[in-house]
Amino acid sequence: MTAKVKEKKEKEKNIWSFKQIRKCGWDTAFKKGKKNWIRLVAIAFLFSFIGAASSFQTMGINIIDGWIKSDDAAYAENVEYLTDYVKGMDVVQKLDDEDQKTISDLVESSAQNNSWVVRVLASNASYFKRNPGEVIANLIVVALIMFMVKFFFQNVVTVGMCRYCMEYRQQKEVKFRRLLAPFHLHTLGKTIWVMFVYNVAIVFWYMLFIIPGIIKTYQYCLVPYIVAENPEISWRKARKLSKQMTKGYKFKIFLTDLSYFYIHVLQLLPIVGLLVSVPLDMCMSTEYYFTLRNRAGIDMTNLPERAFEGEPYVKKANIRKGEKPLPVADPEYVLKDLNTSTAHRKERFKLGYSPIDVIYMFFCFCLIGYVWEVSYEFVHSGHLCNRGTMYGPWIPIYGFGGLAIVLLLDRFKDSKIKLFCMTMIVCAILEYIGSFALEFIFNSSYWDYKKMFMNVNGRICLAGLLAFGIGGLFGVYIAGPAISRAVARFPKKIQRIGVIVLCTLFVIDIVCCILFGFNKGSGVGGKIA
Repeated sequence: MTAKVKEKKEKEKNIWSFKQIRKCGWDTAFKKGKKNWIRLVAIAFLFSFIGAASSFQTMGINIIDGWIKSDDAAYAENVEYLTDYVKGMDVVQKLDDEDQKTISDLVESSAQNNSWVVRVLASNASYFKRNPGEVIANLIVVALIMFMVKFFFQNVVTVGMCRYCMEYRQQKEVKFRRLLAPFHLHTLGKTIWVMFVYNVAIVFWYMLFIIPGIIKTYQYCLVPYIVAENPEISWRKARKLSKQMTKGYKFKIFLTDLSYFYIHVLQLLPIVGLLVSVPLDMCMSTEYYFTLRNRAGIDMTNLPERAFEGEPYVKKANIRKGEKPLPVADPEYVLKDLNTSTAHRKERFKLGYSPIDVIYMFFCFCLIGYVWEVSYEFVHSGHLCNRGTMYGPWIPIYGFGGLAIVLLLDRFKDSKIKLFCMTMIVCAILEYIGSFALEFIFNSSYWDYKKMFMNVNGRICLAGLLAFGIGGLFGVYIAGPAISRAVARFPKKIQRIGVIVLCTLFVIDIVCCILFGFNKGSGVGGKIA
């Protein structure tokens, strides 16, 4: 055996030192000055908040329950009402008893996990009894959103935290915006996918058995750091690299965790956990990564940051003897800042419409919607009536919808098909929310598409959305520019006077609606049971 091989083996043998790792983690966390420590505590607080979403959700549920003064007996009765509704559905009744029970348990579990949805919607008992199917649908949507938050948002921002801690170890000060460094648009999708598969893989191994789950947790523990260094890496390569780096060291990582178990215990204490244990734990985990990253024989092909191969910044001076860190330049990283400046976005999304143009567009679209609704009712019933929710000749949902299309979707005007489809999506969301809000708050139905082809709970339908899609094309290509040109013909003073008059009349109409109630005349959907 050559001397070079012996030297390499000896170096590999001594690479992991419990004492040295703990010392490096402690120095990085607390010996870079008060300013840096405060920044690290702020990062720790931010990500502790994100990671503790379930606790804050419970807090939010309690607050909401207090607001609506809901009691447990009424809540249990409402959950039972939902399960009975599901059991009575024709599709469910065709299933065997075991499948029926499974579906019933699923609804009950969704209601328990998102109890605030049930309590809020049940605050309007009339709505709740009318629309149990929609209540269940809302439960499913909320459950999906919570899933997305947990498996995408929380797990992806962890990569940003890892990146911050990695740079924090290497230089004197790190700017907060470096949290976003891994999230460039061309790599964000890959980062989301890798972190999603990473968490699914861990859950899968724990489902097989506890011991394999623990082993795989330590074997894959470096994946978030690898992705933070190289957001373009695939899951297969990140997993392979993490396995290579932790080979022979999984048990040592486990023992190192045990050697400072008291730090994890202290995390249970609110103040001490935030100020001491969480920052130290973050720096210790980062030290694991750098210790194993610098092992001999590691494939560095997918680890591009040469700046990470140096010593920690705090080691560049003997801090215990009061020596100040040497004035060295900050490392030059391959992974650049995410461009958060607004200049390029302003240029990209520049519409050419002034605030005054936008206000006039709002009222024009409100009026166009009003004329459309009145004409539609006249053709079908032969009666002229105010089809708006307010007393004046305007329907606000058309105004907001028209503005949303022009301001948000103008960037898609190069593709008529894409613009048409995006308009349908935006209008579907606005129309559904508008219908839901009117019914829930006022127990009023201003439109009902239940007899129309392909409708969703009578709130939106395919024919209406196709009409809105055509209207979107009209708004972006014709109405928006035409309104802007028409406004530009008048002097600035006249433009401002017109805005003041229109806004004043609109506010007066809102006050009248608050005092006397929204319009419920003939041809306008009124109270529902």
